[in-house]
Amino acid sequence: MRFLASSIVALLLSGSALALDVNVARQSLDAARPKPPKICNPNAKGNDLGQKQYEALADYANLFVFKQDVQTSFDRYVPGEYKQHNPFAEQGRDFAIEFLKNGFAGGIKTSHLTIFSGQGYGIMHYKAQFLSDNVTMAIVDYFKFKGTCIVEHWDVLQEITGTEPNPIAFF
Repeated sequence: MRFLASSIVALLLSGSALALDVNVARQSLDAARPKPPKICNPNAKGNDLGQKQYEALADYANLFVFKQDVQTSFDRYVPGEYKQHNPFAEQGRDFAIEFLKNGFAGGIKTSHLTIFSGQGYGIMHYKAQFLSDNVTMAIVDYFKFKGTCIVEHWDVLQEITGTEPNPIAFF
């Protein structure tokens, strides 16, 4: 009887291992397939909305901060309505895209990206070195979501001079 029970357990375990291998292979194939571009959904709802907003912000941050692809980041996550609270910027998506493209045109090196999201808002905190002006800034962009779309923006910028007495200032 013990032999039969042991054989059944061994058979079940090997079947489970095979299933795991198949699932890993399927995941590897899925990862290799090109995925269609993500596009935000202003009507997204549900218990997982916070996670979806975090994922949208992570993709937006990668496109905007690291790839510096303003157009794609806005096309995916800022589809229309866009309130701007920066005192030096005009309202609307089109102005923001041109303003930001011009800002990146002079060359910017970015690092130290951290993102947070929750309760319908998202925050990106990062370091930006503006190469043409030789100015380094700590930047916080604060966003409001509608579904998984960004619809409102605030920002705070602080210049990093390198002479700050606090060795861990900013990051």
